[in-house]
Amino acid sequence: MIKKNLLIIVFIFFVSNHSFANWLEGNSAVFQSLDKITARIKTLELKIGEKNNFGILEILVKRCVYSKPAEAPESIAYISIIDNSKKQIQLRKTNIVFDGWMFASSPALNAMEHPVYDLVLIDCKNRKTHKKGSSSDSSVD
Repeated sequence: MIKKNLLIIVFIFFVSNHSFANWLEGNSAVFQSLDKITARIKTLELKIGEKNNFGILEILVKRCVYSKPAEAPESIAYISIIDNSKKQIQLRKTNIVFDGWMFASSPALNAMEHPVYDLVLIDCKNRKTHKKGSSSDSSVD
């Protein structure tokens, strides 16, 4: 009986609380990456759900959300990063370097720690793809 009442209270809280609805889903995440050995900075735009490589790192963006335009700008992404170097694989059975949320406004809050690479979330975007031959892409000659 207590469990049932608790579930009802939690359900009512989530239905009445609109803070969960304040986030927009993105379909790509923009990162700034740094190779500490060569001092090269590169901007990466990665699609959600696709594995991408940056050096020996394999990056998978699982989710990316951003705030509505009327609110304070913030982007948050849930990512997994795997180190595919032979040394990393030999040192640990699992070679996951980072698995968690990154915040664009506070990169040091939950930063990826790697001796060679740095990766910082810049933004989440929702790029709409246009199909060839659609009415919005037609041009007048």
